[in-house]
Amino acid sequence: MDFLKILKSLEELVFEALSWIVLLPRSLLRILHSPVVMAEYAASQLRSESETRFSAAISPPLLLILCVLIAHGVDMAVRSSAPDLGGSLAAVVLASEQNLLLYRTIAFGIWALAGSLYYLLRTLRPVDRETLRLPFYEQCYLVSPFALLISIGLSLMSMGQEGAVLAGVVLSLLAAGWFWVAQVAWLRQRTALRLWRCAVAATVICIAGSAANSVVVYVLVSVHGPAS
Repeated sequence: MDFLKILKSLEELVFEALSWIVLLPRSLLRILHSPVVMAEYAASQLRSESETRFSAAISPPLLLILCVLIAHGVDMAVRSSAPDLGGSLAAVVLASEQNLLLYRTIAFGIWALAGSLYYLLRTLRPVDRETLRLPFYEQCYLVSPFALLISIGLSLMSMGQEGAVLAGVVLSLLAAGWFWVAQVAWLRQRTALRLWRCAVAATVICIAGSAANSVVVYVLVSVHGPAS
C-alpha cells in the first residue's frame, strides 16, 4: 500500500515537472506581453477556492524560483571562477551552490516585497501576512522575467568578452526598462495615482529594491564568516 502511494506521488511529481516545460515559457511570454493582465490573473487565482487554481500558468512564487534556477544554471555554464572574497560571509554563500541559489531567490524577492509594501502603505492597508500575500503574488509575476533576463545579462557581462559584455549590457537594460514600465502599469491599475506619480512610485520601488540588495551585498562582503 505504501509502495502504491509512493508511485502515485512520483506520478504527480513527474507530471508536474514536465508540465513546467510548457507552462514556464508560456507564463513568461504572457507576463512580458501583458504584465497587468497576468497580475490580475494571479489575484483572481489566489482568491479562488478551487483546487485547480493556477492551472493555466505556474504559480508566481514558483515561477520566480524556476527563473532564478534557470539563470543560475546559465551562470554556472559561463562562470569561469568565483571571485576571491577571503573569509567574508559572501565567500560562505558562494561556497555552496544551494546557498547561492537561495540568496538569489531572496534577492529578487526583495523587489517583489518592495512593490507589495509600497502598495499597502500607499493604500493605507495594514501590513500583515494576509494583506501582503496578494500584492506579493502579483509582484512575483512582474519580477520573474526581470530576474531571469537581468541575471543572464550579468552572467554574460562576467565573461569579459567584448561581444558577450555588450549583449549582457543590452539585455540588462532591456530587463530593467521592462520592469520599470511593468511597475508603472501595475501601479496605474492598482491605485488612483496619476501616470507621472506612478512613474515616480515605480522608480522608488526599483531604487528601494536595489538599495536593499546593495546593503545585503555590503554586509556579506564586509562581515567575516565563521572561522574554519
